[in-house]
Amino acid sequence: MSKLVAMPFGQQSLSNLFRLFIGTLLLVNMAATGYGQEIPASTPAPYEKFKTLPPFELTGLDGKKIKRDELPKNRGTILMFFSPDCHHCLQQMDWMKEAKEQLKGFNFILATYQPMDALKGFYQSYKLEEWKNIYIGRDEKYFLPPYFRIKNLPFLALYDKKGQLLSVFEGNTKTDIILTAFK
Repeated sequence: MSKLVAMPFGQQSLSNLFRLFIGTLLLVNMAATGYGQEIPASTPAPYEKFKTLPPFELTGLDGKKIKRDELPKNRGTILMFFSPDCHHCLQQMDWMKEAKEQLKGFNFILATYQPMDALKGFYQSYKLEEWKNIYIGRDEKYFLPPYFRIKNLPFLALYDKKGQLLSVFEGNTKTDIILTAFK
């Protein structure tokens, strides 16, 4: 059991302040080294271990949930993680829009973490209500970026009719390359 030593007020305050300073330094150091470590690059991303379409859940524009298991079966799936204000993502969507007829046989999932207002604006500006195969929503649980270890947008993951991973692309990808991956 420790004993309290009576010190004049000024010395005790400085002693407590010093302990607080040292304790704060230790916590900052622990947070910066021990608790903030990145996953080693040699550790495969979850999508590399589990080669099927992940069990995502998005919040749609109408507030309803969009889930993997509720998508139409026996169709290839294009999952695109994007940002509504990303120049590269807008370019990707322009290319996708040009190939709308060729893409209509796929489940086309557009997912973002950006605010719902930005997502609605994107949906309206691209007239996505005309697409019958688009599922657009907000990844509120922030599931997809760490699952795929996304570093660049747009990010595309392609899955065959059985839900098996075909390929992933980071950054702009021409639609002919996307369609070739499904052949």
